[in-house]
Amino acid sequence: MRRPRRLAFVGVVAPVLAIGWFMAAGARAAEEQAAAAAGKREFNIIPVAGGDSDIGTAVGQLSSLARLKPGPDLYNWRLESGTFISFKLREEGVVIPVHDYYLQLTLRDLGPGGRIRLDMRGSYTGRSTLKFYGIGNAAPEPPPTFSNYGKEYGRNYPEAWVRARIRLRADFELQAGSVFWYDWLNVHPDSILAVDASSGPPDVRSIIGPLGAHGVQLFELGVLYDSRDNEIVTRRGAFHTLTARLSPALADWMPYSYQQVNASTRFYVTLEPRWLIVSWRLVGDLLLGQPPFYELARFEEVSAIGGAKGVRGVPAERYYGKVKVFQNLEARSEIARFHIKSKQYTLAAAAFFDAGRVWTELGSAHPELDGTGLGIKYGVGGGLRLHQGETFVVRGDVAWSPDARPIAGYFAAGQIF
Repeated sequence: MRRPRRLAFVGVVAPVLAIGWFMAAGARAAEEQAAAAAGKREFNIIPVAGGDSDIGTAVGQLSSLARLKPGPDLYNWRLESGTFISFKLREEGVVIPVHDYYLQLTLRDLGPGGRIRLDMRGSYTGRSTLKFYGIGNAAPEPPPTFSNYGKEYGRNYPEAWVRARIRLRADFELQAGSVFWYDWLNVHPDSILAVDASSGPPDVRSIIGPLGAHGVQLFELGVLYDSRDNEIVTRRGAFHTLTARLSPALADWMPYSYQQVNASTRFYVTLEPRWLIVSWRLVGDLLLGQPPFYELARFEEVSAIGGAKGVRGVPAERYYGKVKVFQNLEARSEIARFHIKSKQYTLAAAAFFDAGRVWTELGSAHPELDGTGLGIKYGVGGGLRLHQGETFVVRGDVAWSPDARPIAGYFAAGQIF
């Protein structure tokens, strides 16, 4: 029996009204402060349309507004937004597998000497068909006859974060920030997730923890090394981060006490005469304590082994573990430059190889959950990049993986890293 085609599209979002008002006010303030400086505003927007047998029919938009400035930093401030929603007809009626809205504001050159960068983001996300097949790198996929209710769960959560980056000396920066979200879970009582949480092995029950509504507050501190020539379309340099995050259990409705350590290294090289750009990223992510179970599938609030920003080709949030390691190797080449009215566009083609795996937890072997072999999950593929103006990139990727069904597709704003 042919397995259904899976095309995973990542939409970028427009916010709830309160968050939208706050961010818009911040953008107006930044505009007033920068009014005396030389430069111009740049606006980009692109519609999104697509869908597949998993998420149904999807529509959305990606857009950005920025005030440009001369030099490698490109802009004084940048406001990015997007919306994404999908509809699907199933036996139980019309469902909305995904709806996602966000607005992100970046302010640069703040504080003494213009050394501070501030990033703020507000979003609201609803996912009604998230998959859970079990904990560990060897979690098997249920048979095709298994019901959707049995292998799915839902999450709805508003989220807000703020991060400040302070330039120290040379290419080093200090980052401090805070992330908060409130989560409503929808778990069918006969699902794999509910059964594992209530009557699974003791280790699995302990890792999954409670499944009620809850809030999470994360405080983070990190050190960055950034020598990239351009953060929007990087051709040369490196970008390395080491970040520690802490979530305290502050109340009954904020029950999770855990720590997270993330180390990422990124290198960018252009092969002369500038026809091929090769980039490589290696990520290690470690969770300690009692995080909410869905964090075992994510890093930096996005899917790790799977999805548009992790190991492409593997379905998003397919594998759950407290320890994750993965890499992305990508080569791209600019194939055409053209103008529409006064705006320049650059079209590039890319090829990539992504790979990684998870382990249930650090310090304890779980061969029954993680398997005994190498267990590498990987995806290979290619795509197109469209660079609009100076501050906006959209990408479309298609990837094949042994975990794909039989192919995965992604459409998103920005480079993968």
